[in-house]
Amino acid sequence: MRALLAALSLLLVASGCGLLGGDSGSGAADGGGAEGAGLEKARIKIGAMPIIDFAPLHMAIQKGYFREAGLEIETVGIPGGATSVTGLLGASFDISVGNWMSFFEAQSKGVADLKLIADGYQTRPNNFVIAVPQGSSITTPQDLAGKRIAVTVRGAIAELLAKASMDAHSVNHGGVSWVEIPFPSMPAALKAKQVDAAVMVEPFITQAERNFGAIPVLDVAQGATGDFPISGYATTAAFAKDNPKTVRAFRRALMRAQKEAGDRGKVEQVLPSYAKGIDQVTASLVHLGAFPTRLDVVRIQRVADLMAVHDLLPKPLKVDTMVMENLPDAD
Repeated sequence: MRALLAALSLLLVASGCGLLGGDSGSGAADGGGAEGAGLEKARIKIGAMPIIDFAPLHMAIQKGYFREAGLEIETVGIPGGATSVTGLLGASFDISVGNWMSFFEAQSKGVADLKLIADGYQTRPNNFVIAVPQGSSITTPQDLAGKRIAVTVRGAIAELLAKASMDAHSVNHGGVSWVEIPFPSMPAALKAKQVDAAVMVEPFITQAERNFGAIPVLDVAQGATGDFPISGYATTAAFAKDNPKTVRAFRRALMRAQKEAGDRGKVEQVLPSYAKGIDQVTASLVHLGAFPTRLDVVRIQRVADLMAVHDLLPKPLKVDTMVMENLPDAD
């Protein structure tokens, strides 16, 4: 009898350990675990830009969400969207932030085979505008016809949204002189009247308003271009194929931060730590966009469709063919 009781006790203890501790294999299978058990690659490089769009990436790093998912993250600074693609192709990093237009152009031209893994940022009112200096004769959208308007790069998102919004207001943009000026230099160029107007984003809108009274005359992120997808995260199809658990673990940790970014206060806290030109005061004043927690193919398709309308793609592009399968959303 004593032997039987002892055997039963051992069986219960063994069963109890399994129930209380959980299946150690399950964490490895989905990329979880503090030590990255089950991940194909636990140390990855991320191409990153120091702009508002990617506040959740830095939140996830600073709060240890990637570490909890078993990932060690190294960020590699990049200047813009084109570098996102070239860096991925050259294996300078494994995953990159970037604007949707650069990703779609590369895919449509056959320059790269990319997989989209997360939506990063979309517009909200007043965070993508055409602004003019104080005292300008331009007071309505119609006054923009034939003027010199600054954009970061010809054929990029600023010009695309500006043209679409001007079309919506029946403004002929055929005679507009588009002048390439980097976003950080736009306030000074506007103040010096090197251009008549500028397509600006935050924090430069707030800086120009505070420093010399710049005035928005057209919000290019309303109406047909409202809630417009701006940027996201992508990798190569080869990396996604070889490292599916790693990519999903990255997305899962990022989505935790994307969800938290719905709290403006948390975004304000992280911005000064990495974003150029944003101090705590500016962080409290900027108009923020939205940080999606789903990769909505229908919404992102709008970008490719608008690019096609303005002849910025060599052929139509179906975005759903670029999305990596079985991606987890925010909990």
